[in-house]
Amino acid sequence: MPTEARSRFLPIIWLTAGVLLYWSCGYTEMMGSDLWWHIAGGREVIQTSTVWLRDTWSFTEAGSRWHNHEWLADLVFYGWVQAFGLYTLVYWKWAVVVATFLILQRVLFRTHGNHAAAFLSTALAALIAAPFIDIRPHLYTLLGVSVLLLVAYRRTPKLWQLLLLFLVWVNLHGGFIFGLMLLGILLLPACDLWPASRALVREQSDEAEKPRSPNQLPWHGSRPGFRTASIMLLAVLLICLANPSGIQVFVLPLTYALDGDSPYRGLGEWITPFKSGGIVSPMYPYTLVIAASLALAWVLPFVRRRIPVQPEALGFTMLTAAMSMTSRRFIVLWAFGFALLVAPYLAYLLRQTFVQKLAPAAAVAAVLWGAIRLAPYPVRPDVAFHFLVAEYAFPHAIADYIEKNRLSGKVFAYYNWGGFLHWRTDGAMQVYIDGRANTLFDDETYLTYLQVLRGRGRWLQKLEATGVDYVIWPRSRGGRKRIRALRGSGRWIRLYRDSRGELLVRKGVELPPTMRIPSGTVAAALARTYSYSQDGDMESTLLSATRAHDLRPWDKDACSWKRRALQLVQRGQEAEALTASCEQYFPTSFR
Repeated sequence: MPTEARSRFLPIIWLTAGVLLYWSCGYTEMMGSDLWWHIAGGREVIQTSTVWLRDTWSFTEAGSRWHNHEWLADLVFYGWVQAFGLYTLVYWKWAVVVATFLILQRVLFRTHGNHAAAFLSTALAALIAAPFIDIRPHLYTLLGVSVLLLVAYRRTPKLWQLLLLFLVWVNLHGGFIFGLMLLGILLLPACDLWPASRALVREQSDEAEKPRSPNQLPWHGSRPGFRTASIMLLAVLLICLANPSGIQVFVLPLTYALDGDSPYRGLGEWITPFKSGGIVSPMYPYTLVIAASLALAWVLPFVRRRIPVQPEALGFTMLTAAMSMTSRRFIVLWAFGFALLVAPYLAYLLRQTFVQKLAPAAAVAAVLWGAIRLAPYPVRPDVAFHFLVAEYAFPHAIADYIEKNRLSGKVFAYYNWGGFLHWRTDGAMQVYIDGRANTLFDDETYLTYLQVLRGRGRWLQKLEATGVDYVIWPRSRGGRKRIRALRGSGRWIRLYRDSRGELLVRKGVELPPTMRIPSGTVAAALARTYSYSQDGDMESTLLSATRAHDLRPWDKDACSWKRRALQLVQRGQEAEALTASCEQYFPTSFR
């Protein structure tokens, strides 16, 4: 390929490779328990015509101020659902994920002048972060970090850009706090405070600019003085006060992150990555070792003369490394820090003459890599949504039963199901606690919930002392014991059950004279499937599971139940064929 044609088409090929690879990183399966109350939160803002919300979804904090610092994200979710439908939220997710990492790839190219290095560094970041990428407002923080790097990394940003970015960011997600820390690193780098460091960076820049083609030169911009940077930081801090919670928008995230004694820190996303449980990023431990090695190598004069690692990149990397080691939820931010650190090393290696000759073939290989990773996954929104938010993990049939019979009252529900009940019942079933955590509920409320969840001490008395009318509880994670104890007390009656859990009512609660059973849906068919299986009626179990599978062939529970029923009636070959058919929709386990 002629040099001119190669220089014109290679950036497009690397861009295409990025789109495919980053898109493939947007298929993480995760129980989207927060998504439902975020959508309901947007509906609440519309219904009440105010962003200063009072709680109407729980009975423990009814009427209390809900510090919803993500109100704008909730509005976007609800508006999107109203305009395009619930399932198309996967398109929103993929768009944000791809945009986030494409911007990072652009930043790294403009900084180090090598498309391959920019792509590989960003690809590593996307793969590290992928296990934590679900449909939640935190994706706005990832996008915000990329945009902030675009406008402020190694240059003086325009003040209006920063003000606009943080005015939106502060109302989208509490991660704007990290954005402020990053802005401080970018505006007040060590090279502007210590002459020796400034001279070192100048030396690196001179070395980096030795002979290369114009489109490969590093991205150098003017740097702000101390006074200018301080004014910018102050202006950004002031603009962040433009939110419904005022100064509380700073206090709540910091309290949540720094209060090690808070019981909410025991949630899976907050525990250190060096403890078992919670979400795991397989690449994370190795990247820590690699980053430490690269940072130590930079101490060597030989390396410093050739690798233009910037002080602000080192500061960003050290900050995110420290944060990620205290809580696994910050591993997504560490991914960005790692990319900034590794990019100049990769750029130096890939800029060698013998490697540059392989650039076209490498770009094509990168496109194929992205395409191969993406190929097994569905683009169809209803199929993708079902798995990406673990839609199958929520009590749909119970919610249908509540709606059909217009039930209302106080309910003690599984924590991860609280938001789902808000979305489905709009406050008719007032929960004890839900995923809004310390933005609304106090520590004692959560500790009582944990006692019930774990079945410790006088948990049954604690539950009944809350005055709830209903209990909605899963059978998994020891839930069967809790359900048996409630029914065994003689004070609780089963109203309904589906394939995930049960709805119990306290004796004496007034109910409609005739209770109607939902029908005609996948959830209803799966509820009947479970009931038949409990009665030992395998033929009826198979018929009901087949009905559910016919209605939704990709449904994980429908596939699993039908496969199990086929095996129990000695139709093993059909069971294996069914598994293969189900896995064509999404490459997950149906066993």
